[in-house]
This record gives sequence, C-alpha cells and structure tokens, in this order.
Amino acid sequence: MEWYVILLFVLGVLYLVAYFVEIPFFYEGNPKTRFMIQKMGKKNYKLVLLVFGIVFIAAALMLR
Repeated sequence: MEWYVILLFVLGVLYLVAYFVEIPFFYEGNPKTRFMIQKMGKKNYKLVLLVFGIVFIAAALMLR
C-alpha cells in the first residue's frame, strides 16, 4: 500500500471517531472549529465530519 492511502484511511477513521465520540480537539480545542461551529451549528458541523470521514475512507479504498 502506498503511504497516501494509509494517510487517507487514518484521516477518515479519525474524522469518524470525532463524529461519534466528540474529541475535544475537533470541537472546542481549535479556534477555527469554534468559529465553524458558531456559524454552522453543531449538528451541521457533525454532518461535515461524517461526510469527510466517509469520503476519505472511500478515496483510500478506491486508490488501494
């Protein structure tokens, strides 16, 4: 496997874990994410995390 496939898969899994578990770094630890949550709302931000996770895992599986 290429390094970028592993990177995409790990990134996708990290986004999905952040969607389900609410890791503080993805929600309150970063000023950019606080701004995004303030503008989009928490529900829509979680939806973005879910979509990114699925897209990154699908891309990793396609490039495998």
